Parts: sequence; structure tokens; C-alpha cells
Amino acid sequence: MTKTWYNMTATEDNSSAEISIYDAIGGYDVNAKQFVDELKEINAETINLRINSPGGSVIDGNAMFNALQRHPAKVITHIDGLAASMASVIAMAGDEVHMADNALLMIHNPWTMSIGDADELRADADLLDKMSASIMSAYGRSQYEDSEIKDLMDAETWFTAQEAFDAGFVDHISTGLRAAASDITEMAASSEFSIPADKQIASLNKQIEAISKTSQEVSEQLAEKVERVEEISAELVDACATAEAIKAEKAEIEKAHAEIAEQLEAKSSELEAISAELESKDAEVEEAKDVTADAVAQKAAEIFQVSTHEPVAEVGEQDEKQISADEFWAEYHNIEDHAQRNVWYAENKHRKI
Repeated sequence: MTKTWYNMTATEDNSSAEISIYDAIGGYDVNAKQFVDELKEINAETINLRINSPGGSVIDGNAMFNALQRHPAKVITHIDGLAASMASVIAMAGDEVHMADNALLMIHNPWTMSIGDADELRADADLLDKMSASIMSAYGRSQYEDSEIKDLMDAETWFTAQEAFDAGFVDHISTGLRAAASDITEMAASSEFSIPADKQIASLNKQIEAISKTSQEVSEQLAEKVERVEEISAELVDACATAEAIKAEKAEIEKAHAEIAEQLEAKSSELEAISAELESKDAEVEEAKDVTADAVAQKAAEIFQVSTHEPVAEVGEQDEKQISADEFWAEYHNIEDHAQRNVWYAENKHRKI
């Protein structure tokens, strides 16, 4: 894969894309044409342009600036570390420009290396003047007049994030770590200019502030987590105590269940004994009920003997004289005398079947 000084990625739904320029523009024999061709393929609604570059080719930079401004997407520039020289021009292509609080921005006049006679050198100088004019128009978003911008470019001016914001070059200052001051210095050292010491110190101070802030936030988060762990530990202790109490209560309940089961078993034995006794009594009652016809007849005869003072016939004899109801009533009606009929009835009513 060919190494490039930029990278482009888009989300799966193509709603946004990110372009990062993290090297010298126009390096590795890759020019703006490839950048512009790939940019045309992006259909995202938002493009986040991230810059950490010392600059590079003015011609390539101008082509990229114009292509970004033509693109229908909303372009948001993020100066993550360093936007110097032509990289600062490309940063101005954003509809919004964000700058990390420890980043640096530098503007200056374009320069070139030229060999030739006086006419050739004059032609190159004229070309550089024209390039400066086109670059000045890119810085038009600032609060400065053209003449002031020219003076700043002539002086090769460096801006901290706050200075760039106050000047109107950027719209927002982002807090937190973006790029280490050492990274910015190393990148600038590889180019043809050097970062002023006071700007390096300002960037380093911002880095220290960001690290301190992050450290403080981490410490606070750790303190919160420790407090939460202590709360959870206390909750666990309470839960363990509750579990032990439930366990003890369960043991008591199981013991009570065992006692009740023993009592139920004893009661069951008692009920079985009572049931057996009742069955025995029922048998006796049934046996007592089991009175034969002979016994009933004998008892009736005894009663009759007591009431009439007449001897009672043996049950066997009475059984021989027993007659049907029809025969009984036929004999009864054959007796004409009413008094005799009553006497006969009293003496023979036991014979009727």
C-alpha cells in the first residue's frame, strides 16, 4: 500500500467522514490530485478534517483548500497539534474551525528554492507574491485587515489556541489531550522553520494543564469508585448477615416441621386405635341388633304371659300354629260373637304372618 500524508474514512451509513492530514502535504510523491479524487467519492453530510502538519506544497494546498470548500458536506476542521504554513491555510477551509488548547497555528509567506538567472528568480518572486495573495484570502475569516495579515505573514507569526481564537482564525477551543508539545516540536524541526521558544512553552504548559486536569478527573473517578466499592462491601456484609439469619430461621422452621410431623404421626396412631375401637363397638352393636325372630317371639310370649297370667307356649309350638294374614282374618270373621272374637284375636294375633 502506497504511504500517503493523509487518510480518509467514512462511517458505514456514510453519514459522516473523517480526513486526517498528519504529515507534510505533497510528500511521498502523492499530490493533491489523488486527494481531490478521493474527496469526490465522499457523500457524507459532515466531514471532520483533522490536521497535525507542518505544511507543504502551496500548489497542492490551494487545490485541496478549493476542493474542500466546493464539497457540499459541512466541513469541521480540528487542529489537533500543529497547523503551520500551508496546513494553516487548509484549516481555514472548514465551516467551523476547532483548535486544541495546546495546539499551535503558524502563518507566513510562501517560499521556494530557485536556481537560474535574474529573470528566472524575478519570475519566481512574482509567483510567490501571487501565492501570498491567494493565501491571504484564505485568512480572511480572521478579524484582521489584509494589510495586517500581510504583516503577520511577513513576520512568520505563531498563535496559541487562545491567540488564534481571539484573532478569529478559529471558532472553538477544545480541551484535553490532543498532541504532545514534544510531537509538535519534532514535526516543526523536520520542516524548514522552528517554533519560537515562548510558543513551545505555551503549548507545553497547556499540555501540563491538560494532564493535570485529566489526572484530577481520574483521581476523582477513582475516589468515587472506591466509595462505591465500600458501599457495595457494606451491602454485601448486610446481605451475608441477612442470609445467616434466614438460614437460622429456616433451621427453626424445619425443626418445627419435624415436631409437627411427629405429633401428626402420634395423632394418626391414636386415630387408628380409636377407629379400631369404634369398629369393635360397631360390631358389638350389630351383634346386639342381630336378634332372631325366635327371640322376639319368645319375648312377646313372656310379656303376654305376664299380662294374661297364662302359660306361654313354646316358640316351636307357636311357629307350627302361625298362619297367613288371609287365613288369620278368615278365622277371625268366622267367629260371630263379638266378645269371643276379641278374645280369639288377643290369643292368636301372634300367629299372623
